[in-house]
Amino acid sequence: MIATLAAMIVLVGATPPSASAAPAARPEVVVSSSSIATECAGKPVRVAARWYFPPGQPAAVVWLQHGFSRTAANLDIVARAYADAGFLVVSPTLDSVNLGGCAVAYNIADNAAFARTIGGVFGSGRDLDSPLANSLVQARDAAGRTDVTMPYRMVFSGHSAGGEFVVVAADALRRADPVAYRRLAGLMLFDPVNSFFGGHFATAAATLGTDRLPIRVIASQPSVSNNFGQGVSVLQRTTRQAFLGSRLVTGIHIDAEGESTDLIGELSELAVPRPRNGRVLRTLATGWSSDMVNDAATATYYPGGRYYDHLLDTRTVTTLPVG
Repeated sequence: MIATLAAMIVLVGATPPSASAAPAARPEVVVSSSSIATECAGKPVRVAARWYFPPGQPAAVVWLQHGFSRTAANLDIVARAYADAGFLVVSPTLDSVNLGGCAVAYNIADNAAFARTIGGVFGSGRDLDSPLANSLVQARDAAGRTDVTMPYRMVFSGHSAGGEFVVVAADALRRADPVAYRRLAGLMLFDPVNSFFGGHFATAAATLGTDRLPIRVIASQPSVSNNFGQGVSVLQRTTRQAFLGSRLVTGIHIDAEGESTDLIGELSELAVPRPRNGRVLRTLATGWSSDMVNDAATATYYPGGRYYDHLLDTRTVTTLPVG
């Protein structure tokens, strides 16, 4: 975060009565890395993860999952926005292709079992000596943030194929560990993409919809990169919510990555993310996620609210129809 420094005028021999001290700079988000010990296809694996520590005590933990052919670094700008809003963020980097299914996407092998495993890692995150708890200890010690403990509430958030991954993981957690599932405040999805193979995403979306787990979506325009919006369409059909989310009118698939994208991302879209779309996406995502955690509805972020209606009036977003 860039601190704003107040201008000061120094007069020789006297201090003007109106002079005041510059405001103290707000503490910055601290980033640290560690690994998460887990397993896949019957073998132990270590998943690299970035941890983002908010300036104060976190209100909740956000699992932020990248998409196909991407890494945690490509969602750095979103992770920092979450942390600046008071969330502890853990952003794992997963393989995109793996013969054993240990990947973020279902392509050459079914990855549903791996999604279930990672969902369980987050479900047990508050248990002492659990894989996620140990990863946090490593990261916080390196970051000098030993005051931070694992929050009770959590939000699963994913971009592209990472959106499908966290949806499948959330439903698996619901079935396997109802107690841990109660900690899950909701899902925040950025242009989620369902795999060409299997029906895991549709099945999970339907059951989570029936369970009325809060789900919010920020979609881009349909394109090859997002499988022509089929993942978003599934959520529109299966949700029981009156409001699901928004579509960016000029959105492209990598808007969530913003300044954190790379040449591969830009070539895949033949375009670069629009800064305004990124700002809107991060404002809505952090606002909606905070509401999930607090069981609230901050009016300005929804239809009828000042900020949201301004986005509608300026043709920045449209509201996703449901049903």
